[in-house]
Amino acid sequence: MPTMRTRKIRILHALLRAGDKRRLRRALERLDDVEIAQQLDNLETDDQLAALRLVPASRRAEIIGAMRYESAAGLVAALAPEEAASVVDDLDADDAVDILGYLPEGALSAILKQLDREDADEIEDLLAYDEETAGGRMSPQFFSCFPEATVRDALEVIQASEETPENAFYVYVCDEDDRLVGVCSLRMLVISRPEQPLRDIMLTEVTAVAADTDQEDVAEMVSRYDLVAVPVVDDQRRLIGVIDVDDVVDVIREEATEDILKMAGAGEDLADARSFTGALRVRWRWLMAAAVGGTLAALSLSGFDGILATAPELAFFMPVVAAMGGNIGIQSSTIVVRGLAVGYIEADRVRRLVVREVSLGVVMGLLFGTLIGLVSMGVAEPSTDPLRLGVVVALGTAGSMTIAAAVGTSTPLILDRLDIDPAVATGPFVTTSVDIAGLLFYFWLASRLLGLA
Repeated sequence: MPTMRTRKIRILHALLRAGDKRRLRRALERLDDVEIAQQLDNLETDDQLAALRLVPASRRAEIIGAMRYESAAGLVAALAPEEAASVVDDLDADDAVDILGYLPEGALSAILKQLDREDADEIEDLLAYDEETAGGRMSPQFFSCFPEATVRDALEVIQASEETPENAFYVYVCDEDDRLVGVCSLRMLVISRPEQPLRDIMLTEVTAVAADTDQEDVAEMVSRYDLVAVPVVDDQRRLIGVIDVDDVVDVIREEATEDILKMAGAGEDLADARSFTGALRVRWRWLMAAAVGGTLAALSLSGFDGILATAPELAFFMPVVAAMGGNIGIQSSTIVVRGLAVGYIEADRVRRLVVREVSLGVVMGLLFGTLIGLVSMGVAEPSTDPLRLGVVVALGTAGSMTIAAAVGTSTPLILDRLDIDPAVATGPFVTTSVDIAGLLFYFWLASRLLGLA
């Protein structure tokens, strides 16, 4: 049964195809900015533009700011430079930078020329940072005061601000050289006496990050310390920006999506899959690795043709032996890759993790191997001992799953030690090696237990 969101998407698509602007405008009026942004994310650029034209100009910046950045960038690029500059001017600086970072140089320059010099310089300064670092994620808007300022002074600074930060949780305390020395929460300001100096109520142990800190490390820090905002400092510890929790949530979602897509061999971004050429470019390498691995597996098994000719029922269970090994190998590798990504797996836990996953492989291998082995006894040829065939299939499945668990657990750990991204290389290596090793073990076992040359 389609969900409410699916029905809304279908309605918008139908109205766009029919060119019914009146009903489309009424449908958009019933949605809030975030709901419209979700709908636009699922449309092609031409349809996005047609729908956006029917929304009041005062709502367009909020809608574009709530869209996925790569999708929003395509929409902004489709606008005239003057119109795009008007939208960008109404966005928060960090959101504007995240969107503009996806634009080609020509479109970006055309938009920046339409902005005030001060705003353009601010955006260009932020664009100079790598988009996947703290500097690329930070907002340059924040509240700061000197240590000698009183609570009353700090509240007056907040109330007199012309450009209030989108999410203001703290007042940062900086010395005369703009070095970060402390922080006061808004709650502390509210419950403190107006004449009390900030130096008496501020927290001096401030968790801050450098501008070149990787965004994934920032997200891990926010999760570990339960922060709602992180100050960004330069090499002199001067405060240059703040990363809010909403940006951290975006980072967590993007990093998780990137890891999943990498492991599947579908690129690093959902945008990679939107066009035929983009999907072809990022996927062919993985498919080539799978083709090479499958060919190697076939060649490695070519020496067992005599065994298959004597006991053809062994071929019936090759897919299930390979599939069970592949499944548990992917399970183990996924757990390790994700654990490495979020910092859950540390050096002192590696040995315990490997032992646990291999033990799980043994136990589940024996359990499922026994069940599959019992089934195999019913298809044994008259010339084949059913009991021995069942033992071969059972132990072959158990061995394949144990090998897969060991390979799936150790491979990402080894790649991480070699400074190779485990999410990128684990998938093809695990599947190929598990198929080859598991089936070789299966046929070696058959040659021994069934007495076949």
